[in-house]
Amino acid sequence: MAQTGLFLGFVLGVVLLALTVFLTGRGWRHYTVTSVPTPTGGGSAGSGGGDTARRWGDDPTVLSLVFVLAALGFGAMAVLFVGGSAIPESVTNAAGPVLVAGTLGVVVAYLFYGTYHAARGRGLERSQAALLGSWVLGLLFVVGVALRLVGLL
Repeated sequence: MAQTGLFLGFVLGVVLLALTVFLTGRGWRHYTVTSVPTPTGGGSAGSGGGDTARRWGDDPTVLSLVFVLAALGFGAMAVLFVGGSAIPESVTNAAGPVLVAGTLGVVVAYLFYGTYHAARGRGLERSQAALLGSWVLGLLFVVGVALRLVGLL
């Protein structure tokens, strides 16, 4: 029974990867958005590592590869967490908190960066956008504390 689930997960992952490669290779992403502010300040192509990171951040292939690696990492942690007798108990006990911490880290980063990027796209300065991102995270923390006090968490 477990082999069937693992096989179906593997096939679904291969289909997802093939679909991602197909969509990123078609060139449908060649459009321009005018509401997103463009970076100013110029600089040459060899001015530092920031240009390389920016080019990698804009490359859909790199983003897809990072997503696939992150998904494989989370999948490996989940397998270690629910693993059978072949996996040592200390590894199983450590995999649960690592999985929870990783998930919380991804959610927090997603909320902060999404708010920051949306605020920058609406014309706010970087400091104002960072304030909004921090405000959203603070609000999430307050909601978590309130749910904990009520007993729902």
